[in-house]
Amino acid sequence: MNILLIGNPISSGGHAGERIQALSKHLAGRGHQVKTYLTRFAMDGKNNIASLSQKMDCTVVVGGDGTLNEIINGISDASHCPVLHFPTGNANLLAKDLKLPQQIEAIVRLIEEGKTIKADMGTMNGHRFLMVCGMGFDARVTEELKKIRTGKVSSFTYVLPFIRALKTGGSSSLEVDVDGGIFKAEGKAVLVCNVRSYGGICEMAYQAGVDTGVLDVVVLPRENILSILSYLFYAKFSRITQIKDVVYLKAKEHVIIRSKNPIPVELDGDFCGRHPEVRIGIQRGAIPLIAPS
Repeated sequence: MNILLIGNPISSGGHAGERIQALSKHLAGRGHQVKTYLTRFAMDGKNNIASLSQKMDCTVVVGGDGTLNEIINGISDASHCPVLHFPTGNANLLAKDLKLPQQIEAIVRLIEEGKTIKADMGTMNGHRFLMVCGMGFDARVTEELKKIRTGKVSSFTYVLPFIRALKTGGSSSLEVDVDGGIFKAEGKAVLVCNVRSYGGICEMAYQAGVDTGVLDVVVLPRENILSILSYLFYAKFSRITQIKDVVYLKAKEHVIIRSKNPIPVELDGDFCGRHPEVRIGIQRGAIPLIAPS
């Protein structure tokens, strides 16, 4: 097989580069033709993946959710080259849903023996996402994180951004329109999910899946500290819909979100700006992913 290994060398505490080289050596030892590329700066992978993945049989993305999102946004046509995520990040949302391994030997077995699933892809105002699009409090956390981020991210890194996001005050109410008005809701925060895992610690959209053909929409009514902790608790140990006024919807075609103020948005864990209106669509079966059989 012709295999491309592309990844963020500062992921996994700065050890991802070593893991890429070890994986390359292991694959070459089994007779595969391997090309490696270590990203050098933000969007480097996005800008180069289209040319790098030509004539490849498989693309292995080494890094966290942000690295995977960057690659997904740079692929011009993924239909000919399945993607495998080698998770070395902090949250690893897709990896948790698909039960992807983190050991090199297991990744090699997946490349050689894993199945290919056709994953749905979300779009938000022209940007792609594979896992989650968040609006409201969690987006403000990623906005605050972006201001101070200098390198690798851990769970501890989010403490200060979390506090700052609380201090900035609540978001304006978000009006949610699903599938042209079939469903409507209003809340302070909205999660449009393609995976169950949220933050790597709980399951907000407990019915979601990358190949279900729909996007799961969770509308949260409040965003004060007690409400946020309650959401996380119920999402971890029960179901988020047991909380009064939480709305859980399914979007087959699109989601439109409006507010009187620009809406902060995060995609797959990274801040993606503030938007006067958010339009989210779904492209069914757009990304072939390698997963355990």
